[in-house]
Amino acid sequence: MITLNDIKKTFGIALKELRENRNLTQEQLAEKLGLETFQTINRIENGKTFVSGETLEKICNFFDIAPTFFFVQNPQIFTKEHINYCKEIDKLMLSLPQNKLKYLYNMALVLQD
Repeated sequence: MITLNDIKKTFGIALKELRENRNLTQEQLAEKLGLETFQTINRIENGKTFVSGETLEKICNFFDIAPTFFFVQNPQIFTKEHINYCKEIDKLMLSLPQNKLKYLYNMALVLQD
């Protein structure tokens, strides 16, 4: 059973990872979001409070993500380096025959865990 505390913790962990991925302090993020104090970010990241709809909108727009990102266990955060790899992999996959794609898919399944 999922509790409100679980939801707040999951959200906080994701926000912290996003913030750290951009090399921002809590103070810097609060400033960029127009929040009065960094303590708001601190309380959210520690699962002590939840965001308002307005703050969720600001966070999503700042990080250019959908709100659903925050409600997934262990969300995947892509850095610019990851995105470049994804683009290159997409290009390579277009040239692969069906049997090679199936092999690659099975390898990816194994590596996922």
